[in-house]
Amino acid sequence: MVLLLKGRVTLNTNSSRKTALVVSIIFIIFALGFYWLSKDNNVLSTESNSEIHSEAIAQVEKELPILVTIKKLSPMTYQNFEHLMSQYDPANEDLRRQLLDQVVSQSMKLVVERMPYASDETVINFTAKVNDNIKSLLEQDPSGKMCYDALFPQLRDSADIIPPQKSQDVLLKQVSAINALLISSEAGKEHAPLSPEKYQQMMGALRAELTAKYGNDVSMLVDVNAGKKSPATVCQISISLYDSALSIPDTQTKAALLRSWFSPAKK
Repeated sequence: MVLLLKGRVTLNTNSSRKTALVVSIIFIIFALGFYWLSKDNNVLSTESNSEIHSEAIAQVEKELPILVTIKKLSPMTYQNFEHLMSQYDPANEDLRRQLLDQVVSQSMKLVVERMPYASDETVINFTAKVNDNIKSLLEQDPSGKMCYDALFPQLRDSADIIPPQKSQDVLLKQVSAINALLISSEAGKEHAPLSPEKYQQMMGALRAELTAKYGNDVSMLVDVNAGKKSPATVCQISISLYDSALSIPDTQTKAALLRSWFSPAKK
């Protein structure tokens, strides 16, 4: 929480610096929230012989290639859901959905770590797929609860840990985009960040655009209590933020901005 609360932040100010910090916090919460949530979700583990385990693991790795990537980049992360993989049965829909939730949860931590090294194209594609998933969830549930849970997974009820069945196709595309991003990061080239001046300028423009459309409701992105009362509004504002960033015409500049949102906070 020290990382997330490194300053008192409001949106009732003209300071683009504070705006930039707010948006950074939103996306750090989003990414690390998945990781936080995933730590205690290994609830379906059972005993079985090693041969069956190996066959199940091979099958799920074939269906979800991202698992092979995670095993290569972070064996410890891979081990966190290996027990669940060993029970994999495509006919068991609940187990499959729980595994998918685990994969997204664990991979988001790697996304934060590897984002500075990911290619422009994969960063943009990943962000677009995240936005598509949020849009899909809001369409399925206009109350905004499912979408809000996806944005702030550390706040959702334990009973809601498994993603809704109808969203799985969209979520699988997000998983594929995460895999492409992680693979691209293996080149080891760290991309230059935006200058502080350019970053503040871009964030100020985004803030002005959101405020013109939603007014003081923009503050709900960081006011948890207010946001939980109006989850659909929070989702709509978040979608607008993604849409605006993704519409930036210059690929390199756009990727640099998105990369800054998902990259580890620098001291």
